[in-house]
Amino acid sequence: MKAKNSEKRVMVHVYLTHEEKARIEQLAKNLGISVSAYIKVKLFSEK
Repeated sequence: MKAKNSEKRVMVHVYLTHEEKARIEQLAKNLGISVSAYIKVKLFSEK
């Protein structure tokens, strides 16, 4: 039996400027999380 969270993941490519990428990397680093985790938090958090 497969685990509940075993959905196949897909990769999403996003075009950013060097400055945008650096900003996201720094913000994620400040929080101690990966860039992927940071983007998911920002994308799916309720306001």
